[in-house]
Amino acid sequence: MIIRRYLASQLLVSALAVTALLTFILMGGRVIKYFGMAAQGKLDVELLSAVLLYRLPGFLELIIPLGMFISVLLVFGRLYVDNEMSILSSSGVSRWQLTGFLMPSVLAVTALVACFSLYITPHGNYASEALFAAQAQRNTFDMVRPGQFQQVNGRMLYARSMNEDHTQLLDVMMYEERQKKDGGMQRALVMAKSARRYHEAKTGLSYIELVDGDRYELSPGSPAYSRLTFRDYRMRVQAAEAVAEITRARTLPMATLYGQHLDRNLLATGEWLWRLSMPLLVPIAALLALPLSRVNPRQGRFLKLFPALLLYISYIILIAAARNAIEKGKLGQGALWGVHLGYFGLGLVLLGWEDIGLRLRRWRQAPQEVSS
Repeated sequence: MIIRRYLASQLLVSALAVTALLTFILMGGRVIKYFGMAAQGKLDVELLSAVLLYRLPGFLELIIPLGMFISVLLVFGRLYVDNEMSILSSSGVSRWQLTGFLMPSVLAVTALVACFSLYITPHGNYASEALFAAQAQRNTFDMVRPGQFQQVNGRMLYARSMNEDHTQLLDVMMYEERQKKDGGMQRALVMAKSARRYHEAKTGLSYIELVDGDRYELSPGSPAYSRLTFRDYRMRVQAAEAVAEITRARTLPMATLYGQHLDRNLLATGEWLWRLSMPLLVPIAALLALPLSRVNPRQGRFLKLFPALLLYISYIILIAAARNAIEKGKLGQGALWGVHLGYFGLGLVLLGWEDIGLRLRRWRQAPQEVSS
């Protein structure tokens, strides 16, 4: 009982630390991507936190199994390095008993991943898709923030400030490039005291209306330029697209997804199998990590970390490849279950490799003893 509690506390604390670190690293790349979208005017900066929160469950359902896998490698690797495994073995504790000691922690983490994969992640995906759809419907002029350079329909727009009722931009500069008929580039810089959005009811077109300013046209490599002073200057902006219904497989709840799976919708089948595969990663990965954590005390517990990670990555890649083939109709559902069974069998073989070798030696020695 003491050993069970000790292993459980060590595994869960290590898994939490590894998961937090991996989440921080991977989410950092996603934050950079969303900031790029915000700079292009495709996403409101104020909604970044909401988008990241909705996407977080999808990351965790992949990171938590990996965190548990690395945690088993590190915890049991330390036991081998400190010769504690030798003491446990001499006390009559086998690897199979250690596997039993791991079961409560592994099952708890499996249940957590199942909650993310089957329920929380689909809801988060739906919410994020709805958020992006609402952003796409908004006019790009609505996304402009004072004091920032932002793209509006291929033009770079900058406004120093905004009026009190937030209907006009003040001290506006807009830069654009156009390709001339002869293949050259023509650049235009527009500066105005203010700008506002203008919608023409008859045609249904939207414009950016600039007031009291100048337009400069320049050609690269030439000192000549033209200047146009205007009182009102309108530039058309792209109309917002209608929001399409969110029907992607990853956003569907389990009941709806299962119904489409029964209707032989291949995309729904692939998503259904993927969601069921995420919880299975935890026990199979833990089973693989236990024998892979065995190291010589002189070698250090990080010796097998890299090859073990390669094995785990191959597992994930094969799951994704099987899903992709199933969605394209090239393979049946059994291909994905075959991947799980293959790695589960590999884990059992690695875990019982010493017992298998001992039995083989006994089997080889048996005929010699009979003959003598």
